[in-house]
Amino acid sequence: MPPRPSAPANLRNGLKWRDGRPRWEPSPANRAMGFAGLDLRAADGAWMDRGAAIAAADARNLWAALVRLAARDDDEGGKARRDLRAALNQLSPVPADPHARRLVADLIERGRAVLENREPDVTAALARGPRTVQAMIDGFFADRRAMTRIAAATQEAYRVHSKKLAARFGALQVSEITPGKLKAWHDDLVDQISLSTANAALGAAGAMFRWACWQDPPWIERSPYDKLDLPSPDGRIVFWELDEELAFIPWCDANGYPDVADGLTLGLWSGARPIDMCAADLHELASATWRYVPTKTRRKSQEALPGLLQPVRDRVARRTAEVAADPSLRYLNAAPYLWDPVGRRRHTTRSLRYRYNAALEAALKARAVPETLTDKRVQDTRDTCVTRLYDAGVSLTRICSWGGWSEKSRDTILRNHYLHLRETGAIEDAEKLRQWAGRQGLALSA
Repeated sequence: MPPRPSAPANLRNGLKWRDGRPRWEPSPANRAMGFAGLDLRAADGAWMDRGAAIAAADARNLWAALVRLAARDDDEGGKARRDLRAALNQLSPVPADPHARRLVADLIERGRAVLENREPDVTAALARGPRTVQAMIDGFFADRRAMTRIAAATQEAYRVHSKKLAARFGALQVSEITPGKLKAWHDDLVDQISLSTANAALGAAGAMFRWACWQDPPWIERSPYDKLDLPSPDGRIVFWELDEELAFIPWCDANGYPDVADGLTLGLWSGARPIDMCAADLHELASATWRYVPTKTRRKSQEALPGLLQPVRDRVARRTAEVAADPSLRYLNAAPYLWDPVGRRRHTTRSLRYRYNAALEAALKARAVPETLTDKRVQDTRDTCVTRLYDAGVSLTRICSWGGWSEKSRDTILRNHYLHLRETGAIEDAEKLRQWAGRQGLALSA
């Protein structure tokens, strides 16, 4: 057994070392403020090593000194309160190191109490008072009927984002939350994380505020989320070229990744999202068309109806023969179109992404496919199919029916996100313009 590390020497940050067990002890001034000592353990419960213990003690000592100064009723206290407010405002709603945040959580709470001129340690009790935001969150997830209307993956995402909502507004009454407060929270999330995460967090909050409006009697008359006009992130506009498809799909078949080839083919020629491809049963793809309600628009019952061309029919025939040869490939009495050979079950979006990444890495390493595939993803097949339809002269109305968009949203979704002015199209249009100029008597060089 290795010897216990010796205690660090000449430290003035409150760190005490007792036979290998580090502990932060408050100084007399900090003890007079009521700050408690703390055993310094890692996230797994083990005692911290020397470096981690010194860092943790430094953090507690720094926060304790700042809060202690901020509690003074003099000019120095006023300056310290400004510094404390700035420090609290800079705290990320999703800390990079949650355990490090927990080690100073009591001092952070004490600092907030100083700035808000209230007794400390009341946040947790207040947070679950009548009609607080935390109570709304708890009620939302406890509502069985509300949960049955939300997909399991969406529930999981909402639970993740609800922690951000609780951290920001948990102790406030639901009626106190204004569009302005939500917008400020959104701005902070954009600065600290990303626009897409901020929008997702606000969307989850919107669902919970809507739930509060539907209670009898309602907690609030109108959701503060309804008045927000949030910016949308730039769409990912990436397309598969034919040479990439014709190189990668046969390589997948020849190198043990036929399930990846199945998914790519269905995506490229139907425009379905990965989640809907994973949910499709084999018999649903056995006719000339595939009628389904996309998971994303299930609440609106917005139906999609793509036609199925020969590439998809060939993949369906391959899977049908595979299932006939091995009945164990069935799943709950139905054969899924996308089968995960590793997990021996229906593919999920996660398992399909894992298999795709493995196949792409191997194909690129073997130099069997174009390098341009490096940044391509499975979900890019939807953009590709829509663009192919548009290039083929299919009307926007028919594209909406094919992919499951509403007529109301067709211009926003298709024109602003999916339709892309590709270089080849621009060159063709420039040639048409040159020919028109020639007919008008203006000769332009070819």
